[in-house]
Amino acid sequence: MAVRTPVYWDGSSIAEMSASQITAIKQRCVYLFGGSGRPVNLTYDAGNSAVGMRRMIDTRDTAGAATNNTTSFANNSPPSTNDGAASTTYDYVDLSQTDGSPTETADTNNIAFPLYIESTGVFRSMTRDDMYDTFINDAIDLLVDGNDRDGTYRVSTQPTTLANHTRVNSNPIFVDKRYDASGVHGGATGTSTQDILPLTGGVDDPVTITSFYLWRTNQGASYGTPSIEIPLQTDTDENLVTYSPSEFDDLLESLIFYSAAFRTNYIIHYNFEAAGVDAQVITDNVSTPKQRGDAIIDTTLNAQVRINDQDADNYRSQNLPTGSAEVETTYTLKIYRK
Repeated sequence: MAVRTPVYWDGSSIAEMSASQITAIKQRCVYLFGGSGRPVNLTYDAGNSAVGMRRMIDTRDTAGAATNNTTSFANNSPPSTNDGAASTTYDYVDLSQTDGSPTETADTNNIAFPLYIESTGVFRSMTRDDMYDTFINDAIDLLVDGNDRDGTYRVSTQPTTLANHTRVNSNPIFVDKRYDASGVHGGATGTSTQDILPLTGGVDDPVTITSFYLWRTNQGASYGTPSIEIPLQTDTDENLVTYSPSEFDDLLESLIFYSAAFRTNYIIHYNFEAAGVDAQVITDNVSTPKQRGDAIIDTTLNAQVRINDQDADNYRSQNLPTGSAEVETTYTLKIYRK
């Protein structure tokens, strides 16, 4: 197995492909991966029990327990708020890697693949491994390089429109919520005397901050529809013939689909990596995991405010979450080879 230089008919003679012509075929592989038949896909699991991907957790601060007496606020000692005491698990992204059950192209007569010229000047058909080394391996690396490549997935805060992408589902895969400080105490940061809701210890009063959605990059987003030179092959009568465009597309597609699904070290994989409270590092990779889209951020509040409320002889005090956002965990969708 080795990197080969295929030959093609240039209109007047047989010529070896240039480096740029070989690169165009690799880009054509990326384009083909963007079609509907790709084997590696992320889908939305409405049951919140997806497989193949790590779950994420949204955490929220909750109010402390209220204290009261019949004399004065000074006699109250309300406990502190509860940092990150409430949580919601998000496990909505499902990974499938063998959709369509792709198979490798057969090469029964050793003539299925393009011709190249040996050093002795003899035409010889490439092997399947030559095809991988010449075109497919580099095409897989393009697909996992972290850019918006055809048929790959990314996260975005955009709910309805994202250029050159198709939304996987109208439901978000994660929602960052925080305690609704403005709704209860106007966002006050110091002791405030006002009417308060009849809260109890541990109450969770969330408001949505940011929603995150799953999107797929459209076919043609990377390189348009790459135009390529079609190589020569040998037919069963040992004639040199040019593949039809559809035949050569089918050949490339079968090899890149099979690689992405089954070839060790070239299987395309996704997972969520996390930094912070709920940290986790991807460890099953053979290429460096690359971030796909917006980071998913779980935030809480960084302070508390004491609220005093007097009704006749009932002096009631409670500490409620307030302040600025603080990051608990940052989740990122990563793509890589394994």
